[in-house]
Amino acid sequence: MTDIVARRRLPATGSAGPGSGTTGHVLPYGAGMAPPDWKQYSPDETPDDETSATSAVPKPVRSLDERTVRRTGGFPVGIVVGAVAAVGAVAGVILLLGAGGEPGDDEPQSANGFDALVADLDEETGSTTIRRAVIYPDYAVLTVPYDVDDPADERELSYYWDGSFGDPTKGTGDALPFDLATVDGTVLDGLCPQVEELVEDPETCYLVIDKPADDDGTPEWITASTSNEFGQSAQIEFELDGTVVEVRPPS
Repeated sequence: MTDIVARRRLPATGSAGPGSGTTGHVLPYGAGMAPPDWKQYSPDETPDDETSATSAVPKPVRSLDERTVRRTGGFPVGIVVGAVAAVGAVAGVILLLGAGGEPGDDEPQSANGFDALVADLDEETGSTTIRRAVIYPDYAVLTVPYDVDDPADERELSYYWDGSFGDPTKGTGDALPFDLATVDGTVLDGLCPQVEELVEDPETCYLVIDKPADDDGTPEWITASTSNEFGQSAQIEFELDGTVVEVRPPS
């Protein structure tokens, strides 16, 4: 493509004007037309510090709790952890109370469990009089006179207890009635370990509490029994205070 340059004709130096016959020089369009006070641009070799005028005071460093609050919109970490721990402690107390209040309350061979059994019996029947108690590690079976005020009445009710009573079954019997509250629960704690020493690899140990006959020369009240998978069994009879009356090792 051919460049087209606009030109203007100027008179030559020393020209007398039109008609002088002197030929003028041809210059590119715009040459010599810049104002006399214009200066040629040249970059500054030492520029000013641009950040000096706009730099701000440094922001204070925020703590972990402040940053956590801003990110999550919740409470500081320390407060949240403390609240969770407090809720867990309260839940533990509620669970403990719901389970019976104290460890062992549903284990009638322990002191706490036996006391809970006696209290529940009194609430269920209005009396703590029974004819027999068979006490396992985690439940008990109580035989209760149907009519506590009539010793001659052989009718009786059998209650199953594992922390609470179920519906009783009915039957008859002639065992002597006695007050279960006269038995010391702290004595029961140490009876099964004694008989379990007589048998190798003993399995469940249970206690039977009966009132001995008035003319019985050996007043055993409590019998602790255990056995193993081979059918070997042992028994120890005790008085109410835990005194050993008779030992029956495996034969």
